[in-house]
Amino acid sequence: MLFSAPRLGCGLFDMSTTCSDVSVMRRGVLGGARLCYTSRADGQGTSLTEQWVRPPLHMTKAYHEEGWAISQLMSPTAGLLDGDLLEVKAEVGAGAKAALISPAACRVHTMPSGNAQIQQSYTVGADAALDVWPAPLILQSAATLKQTTHLEVDRTATVLMCEVVSPGRVTFGECFQFTEWSSKLRITRNGRLLAYENFTVFPAVGDCADWRAHYPNGTYASLYYLTPQPLGELVQSLHGLELENATVGASPLREGGLGLKILAADGISLRKAIFSVRNLLILHSNIVFPTALKRAQTFFY
Repeated sequence: MLFSAPRLGCGLFDMSTTCSDVSVMRRGVLGGARLCYTSRADGQGTSLTEQWVRPPLHMTKAYHEEGWAISQLMSPTAGLLDGDLLEVKAEVGAGAKAALISPAACRVHTMPSGNAQIQQSYTVGADAALDVWPAPLILQSAATLKQTTHLEVDRTATVLMCEVVSPGRVTFGECFQFTEWSSKLRITRNGRLLAYENFTVFPAVGDCADWRAHYPNGTYASLYYLTPQPLGELVQSLHGLELENATVGASPLREGGLGLKILAADGISLRKAIFSVRNLLILHSNIVFPTALKRAQTFFY
């Protein structure tokens, strides 16, 4: 699952240097963010009490609405290149509510060798809420991306975590030409394992055959929903959604939540499917999510 931010481009090199030479000449960029959100002592919302952000990642001033702090993480640079490492750590303290939004897609560029890495770690305390909602990762031709994600939640916390992946620059006729995409994800509740994913995709050897059989140029989203609320008929309701050019699969976790995968024919169909799924999950959570999320997540609105 994925939190995204673009990276260094060719602009810092001599003008005679071509972009194809950059991956050989440059050193990897190490950047990221470490954030801590706490509930205000007066009970009037959430404050960002600790903040460390390293370029090229940039964070705008947080929105505050309905007791939430909403942070936008972004970068004006070109994308992830060979040797780049992006690390994001966020802690949401007891009773706090935080949203991490990335409104601009992140391109993972062509790399003749090596890989780019994204490492994410989230801790969500008692009666807290976290919404992680990035724009897509775009896996360009000959790109290699390795991701690791760990989410630790209290049994009374609510989490909605989304990752969106595009298998190339589809509008330019580039699709499923990336070299490798690997992802490791662990979700624990009070130290107990709830979900574990560990996969590697190599399109060249047919790993995406099922994906492409459904939607040849399709986009992908993964969502995890953690809640103290009983699931009831939620899985059946999700499977009953009437979605055009999209397919949703939902499975309950060992306790207190579910995992979802969405495949769609194109980006527009995926956005509509994510809206439908999020609306249903937010309604189920019995938590008021702020309308400011729509202003912050400009990629989807």
